[in-house]
Amino acid sequence: MDQSIKRHIAKTITWRIVGTLDTMMLGWIVSGDLKIGLSVGGLELLTKMGLYYFHERVWYRSNFGLKKRSSTKKNAAKNLTIQTFSIDKKKRNTQKQHKSFLIWFTGLSGSGKSTLANLLENELHEQGIHTFVLDGDNIRLGLNKDLSFTGEDRSENIRRIGEVANLMIDAGLVTIAAFVSPFEKDRQLVRSIVGPENFIEVYVSTPLDECKRRDVKGLYKKAMKGDIREFTGISSPYEAPKYPDITVDTSNTNIDEALDKLLGLVLKKLH
Repeated sequence: MDQSIKRHIAKTITWRIVGTLDTMMLGWIVSGDLKIGLSVGGLELLTKMGLYYFHERVWYRSNFGLKKRSSTKKNAAKNLTIQTFSIDKKKRNTQKQHKSFLIWFTGLSGSGKSTLANLLENELHEQGIHTFVLDGDNIRLGLNKDLSFTGEDRSENIRRIGEVANLMIDAGLVTIAAFVSPFEKDRQLVRSIVGPENFIEVYVSTPLDECKRRDVKGLYKKAMKGDIREFTGISSPYEAPKYPDITVDTSNTNIDEALDKLLGLVLKKLH
């Protein structure tokens, strides 16, 4: 259940307890009969709890009061101008003697994304390619530590990474990103931010059962106990890429074979 819904339920219950106690007291005082006070309070509790909850949900879904904030952001953006500099991506690529782009690893937790990203960077580094790896846990411990794992915050997490990756591409770096990134629309947003020509999508398609068996960080065990909410593959969905540039299943593919497959694709794009 969404955290916001739970919060509204808790607010509904606690507030109605206070209101019901007040109604019972008034009913008792006015009628002089405790039973009447209790009956009136009980009926009020049942009717108003439901009404209050639905009233809260209507306001939660309403944009009332939010349009002004959105408008303010848009107005602020109108006063901003992209600053151009003499040294651009093309010149940085020429200096480094290779193109810069984004290699985006997506897949379930434990699928092997970070392992493959690390091995790929090592190989590229040995060949003199300028690289940088952006990893899910590392980013959430720093830049995005203010974000939770709700659907909205997951999307914002990926959007920010897309913008950071875009800056790194402009700096002339082959950027490697390893993120669960469970939603197709978010991955497509990253593609649009960096440009389709600068985006290689790698789907690490290792099955859920294998990821649960590995459970290197113990996250699946916690998620299945209910200790971790909104965990991808358990209590939150994963939308597999429709048209990835390359698919790797580490449960049936040797790691060296997977790396060779990746290298072949990346090296073609470098020069």
